[in-house]
Amino acid sequence: MTYLLHEALAGAFRDHATRTAIREEGADVTYGALEALAAKVARLLSAGAHGGAGLCRDADRLVGLSAAVTRDSVAAAIGILSAGRAYVPLDVQSPPARLAEIIADARLRVLLVDPVAYPDWEQLARCEGVEALVLLGAEPPASAAAPAAARLVAWSEVLALPPAAPPRRPILSDDLAYILYTSGSTGVPKGVMLTHRNARTFVDWMAAEFEIDRDDRVASRAPLNFDLSVFDVFNTLAAGATLLIKDRRKAREAGKSSAQRHREYVAMLRDERATVLYTTPSTFVTLLEKGGLDAAVPLRVIMYAGEPFPPALLRKLMAALPRTRVANIYGPTETNIVTCHWVREPPQGDAPIPIGREVDDTEIEVVGEGGRRCAPGEPGELWVRGGTVCVGYFGKDELTRERRVESPFHPYPAHFWRTGDYGRRLPDGTLIYHGRLDNMVKTRGHRVELGDVETALSEHAELAQAVVVPIPHPRYGSTLHAFVLAREGATRVRPEDVMRFLEGRLPHYMLPWEIIVVSEFPYTSTGKVDRQLLIRTRSASDEQRI
Repeated sequence: MTYLLHEALAGAFRDHATRTAIREEGADVTYGALEALAAKVARLLSAGAHGGAGLCRDADRLVGLSAAVTRDSVAAAIGILSAGRAYVPLDVQSPPARLAEIIADARLRVLLVDPVAYPDWEQLARCEGVEALVLLGAEPPASAAAPAAARLVAWSEVLALPPAAPPRRPILSDDLAYILYTSGSTGVPKGVMLTHRNARTFVDWMAAEFEIDRDDRVASRAPLNFDLSVFDVFNTLAAGATLLIKDRRKAREAGKSSAQRHREYVAMLRDERATVLYTTPSTFVTLLEKGGLDAAVPLRVIMYAGEPFPPALLRKLMAALPRTRVANIYGPTETNIVTCHWVREPPQGDAPIPIGREVDDTEIEVVGEGGRRCAPGEPGELWVRGGTVCVGYFGKDELTRERRVESPFHPYPAHFWRTGDYGRRLPDGTLIYHGRLDNMVKTRGHRVELGDVETALSEHAELAQAVVVPIPHPRYGSTLHAFVLAREGATRVRPEDVMRFLEGRLPHYMLPWEIIVVSEFPYTSTGKVDRQLLIRTRSASDEQRI
């Protein structure tokens, strides 16, 4: 019996051929049509197909996929898996230079690219080693000037293929399903290798925990390079439900404010009767403050992940969605999802929201210095093992060995993944997250958790959101800089008033060096605030402020 990610969809393709699988701004794609399109993509890639020689050689295990979530890119991801390959999502918001790094690191020969979502696709065709580039949903323009070495494949060529299954290729549960590139705090791309077993363990648990069924209408929010998209795509389709997609290939940016764009998205959720939404706290706050998210959207459940949710802001969200169940889900990219906590009542006070208990097939240890198990209530690093944990970083064996360590707690060979996250376990077994180990900064002789300062700021009634970043300083180690966003309809927010507010809540060494009021935050493609960009906006040696 195999345990493959794309095989989770087999029942829905068989039983729901005429039902809507994807609704992309009014354009419906049935399960039958999606299955046929995925089969064409698989045939295009497979050796022995497409005129006798598919785009992929037998040795090609990885295929690049640079696209927003669309009906074509979803079909492409399924087709890549069906062809016995793993897909490597390339962030459509990244500059070509960064994508060239990833293409070289993963040694990608074949790329499937949405030319509308990623306008620099011609530069990708010129990346060293790229031999074929498939234009998703498009034809090569007359002006295309890709080098002769890179073959351009029009979407019409894909559509002309028979929707028959490709030549069979053995695929094992421990083969890679996808590689997600993440840079974390270093800025250097790292390819996190996730197997079919990793993905199916995650998908199967999510399906059971959140009871996704054919009547659900799941909103797509995460890009393909963010692990939340695996739930959006594969849990939705495995259940025979409908995936709701906002057509991001349309030119929405020109002449529209961010508030307008968020209102459009919330309007889609309302008009399409979305029942499930899984995204980051930053995104929920933005949809609430700028998009007007409220109970008119019939969400039965929302899940958040990727970063802590300040309790004050979660209270506002739960007040706006009083009939919606809320779950806090935790897990770095390297481990998928490993804990879940149902937030059954609006949080009181400013204590961090628990991340809950381990999900199925998962073990977590809180580990102190010297690799010892921490006592209940004692903080330490979270070590994880189980079915969702990745096999390592692609091409970075030394880094993998640093993070994937042999267990000191088992009498037989077992390995844990060191998450780099800091937390503690309560006596009842519930886990509390205390932030990244690298989010603890030394300032004015004290160690400070940035999240504690952000939590204090979130209590300010006139603020919608706050982010605190550290700037290296030659005398103080680091200085803290707080970026704050006023809520919609707030009176003018003055930095000096915010500082006085904090002075009544924090010790002097935790006070930010400055308060910067912004009109909006920059976001990464994964829906998190771009902290590295905020850091670059401030001076690293601003001694005149001392």
